[in-house]
Amino acid sequence: MRVITGKKRGMKLLSPPEDAPIRPTADRTKESIFNLIHEGIEGAFLDLFAGSGQMGIEALSRGAEKAVFCDNDKTAVDLIKANIKKTGFTDYSLFFGDYRKYLKTTTEKFDIIFIDPPYDRGLVQKALTVLGENDSCLKNGGIVIVECKYNEVMPEQQGRLILKDRRKYGIASVLIYGIKEDGQ
Repeated sequence: MRVITGKKRGMKLLSPPEDAPIRPTADRTKESIFNLIHEGIEGAFLDLFAGSGQMGIEALSRGAEKAVFCDNDKTAVDLIKANIKKTGFTDYSLFFGDYRKYLKTTTEKFDIIFIDPPYDRGLVQKALTVLGENDSCLKNGGIVIVECKYNEVMPEQQGRLILKDRRKYGIASVLIYGIKEDGQ
């Protein structure tokens, strides 16, 4: 795992232990995701189910104003802390706990929310349901990016979230949701 571009381009990140329940996004998929949303990232980035923290770190490297990392696994939280320390970024916060609690209680607004939970547990659908019910943490014009297993069925619409784009990368699918505008 490495930072692909930006301020920390090429920096290697610490990988999870082999026995950890963490599946980092492949570098090729990560690069494709950031290419879909363009090179420059501004505003706030939420890395939900953050795992190693590499997606939020990539966003910070590319110019995000702030990254928030959320995970409920102690090994993941320790790995995120170590990777943040290694990169030297300071514009971040870390939430150790359940994603539902974070999404329901946060007052922060994000330009990009990245959702990449463990595959085959139905967690993407559950997170989209919470976001669809309470999209107040997504800024106007913001997007939700989902990484899931390629064969997981995802909704075209969840609350005010509407599917804008879908791509397949190996065993992963990447979906981009935006807020449905009136009249859509």
